[in-house]
Amino acid sequence: MPRAKGTKAAVDVAVDVLPKRRMRHVKTKEECRLGNETLEVWSVELPSKHAENILRVIKDNIPGQDSIDLQHLRRFARPKYMPARVLGQRDLVKEMHTVPRTWENATSSTVMQSPGSTKWDAADPAKKTAINTRTPTLYLLVCPAHCINLPELYDMLKKESPFTSASDSWAFPLEIKKVTVPRQPPTNPEQAVAWSAQYWPTFYRKTNPFGAHPATIAKAESDVKHPLIGNLGIEEGLALAEQAAEETTQQGYGVKTGCVIVERVNDKTQVIAAAGDARHKSMNPGETADSNTQSSTACSISGNPMCHAVMRAVGMVGRKRLRVASHPMAKTADRGEKALMKAGLNLDQRAHDAFFLDQPVNDFEEQFFRRDNLKPDGYLCLKLEVFLTHEPCVMCSMALVHSRVGRVFFRERMPRTGGLTAEVTSNDTGAAGLGYGLCWRKELNWQFMCWEYALEEPLKATTTTSPTTTPIEPAAARSALPVAPRGGGGGKKKKNKGGCFGRDRAAEKSSTLPSDPSSSTDEGNASGKTSCANPCVSSSASVHV
Repeated sequence: MPRAKGTKAAVDVAVDVLPKRRMRHVKTKEECRLGNETLEVWSVELPSKHAENILRVIKDNIPGQDSIDLQHLRRFARPKYMPARVLGQRDLVKEMHTVPRTWENATSSTVMQSPGSTKWDAADPAKKTAINTRTPTLYLLVCPAHCINLPELYDMLKKESPFTSASDSWAFPLEIKKVTVPRQPPTNPEQAVAWSAQYWPTFYRKTNPFGAHPATIAKAESDVKHPLIGNLGIEEGLALAEQAAEETTQQGYGVKTGCVIVERVNDKTQVIAAAGDARHKSMNPGETADSNTQSSTACSISGNPMCHAVMRAVGMVGRKRLRVASHPMAKTADRGEKALMKAGLNLDQRAHDAFFLDQPVNDFEEQFFRRDNLKPDGYLCLKLEVFLTHEPCVMCSMALVHSRVGRVFFRERMPRTGGLTAEVTSNDTGAAGLGYGLCWRKELNWQFMCWEYALEEPLKATTTTSPTTTPIEPAAARSALPVAPRGGGGGKKKKNKGGCFGRDRAAEKSSTLPSDPSSSTDEGNASGKTSCANPCVSSSASVHV
């Protein structure tokens, strides 16, 4: 089907001209915590023709050399692809005076004078001698440094050719280096290029061990960045959320935050619910709008947390589920309510409605709530899409996890109180640390993808501490959540039989590493977050959704 190009979706939403923004996929907590983890390994340089023999010796004599999965690193790498800090400074003068050796694929020749000539063959500049050639070498990633100590590694390699002298050959100089390498695989091509220039030649295998598969992320981004004609896109969805926030704010019910929940079935989108924040709406039906307006200027700790925009929207979806449910599902809900009453928990419907406020409070919310356009008998918000003006607080983030949403998009990040982001940053509430990252936690039995619709700005290069490459002398709990459909969508991993490294080959005839090692990284904006027990709204950075 054709996709919309600059056209509005079927929902009539006036999208204001705003600063240009771009979708930024929110990193998972594991990606932030483990993505920069490094490991020290042993490395040696050796002639290419001896690579297979040395590798065989390593596999036979170093137990546990493949105990850590390092398939994202090249086992062998040509010197031209190695970072400068690994290569070190070559002794060019020494190379100029290098004497040919039998292991250099060079045949020893005798310098002699041809009959009837006064010139020496070796002195002829047109002829290339073995002295002007240098043996092709490879760098071998031996094993993690904790698997074997330096003296043992030196003694083992010194007994093997080409590092041992013989009657017809000289020993190749054995220099063992301790190199810092990334322990986890890269999550994007740019990161692979950066690590190849900084640590060791690295593969990107088009996967993300810490979150959703890149292809799944790309598909989701395409759905909302380039929606089919008549569908809801990222701009329209956030504009609806902004309008929902504006409606309740004008009524004096709460802070200016909004939520819109959308269902996508067979590439068609429908708005299921829209809700604005109403934390300051009085639970007393006789209270006037003037008193609501006055209370909305107070600290949000005085408000009703159950009336955050996300909580209200999820509640509306629940009501619609019951309304459109088939007869067996409705009977099950009735039995549950009767069980509560039998236990002595009599339901005061009026108090319930005033406390949770999971029904429309204005015409804008009513127009979506009254439509019976929700697929019947589904699990609450299973795989629905959520558009938010602001990053939700921890309570609302867990509500999204429990309700099993599929995708979440928010416009404004909340560094102090947000519950979805996990990037390492610092702020005025404390030292640098990790955020909650509740959208994708392995401890929880549901994960969903999340994006920030951030302002587009030039990315700043991240300053990192240079890894160490030291030439060494030879003498030296699962969370208990309700039973519901499980998330994550991860299939079984295929076992790689090729060892723990990317390529166990003696010589690589070609390399696919990019020539430009430069890359840039996204800066995180969330950390040191406080819980929603103190939702002060003295500044825009402390509003809860």
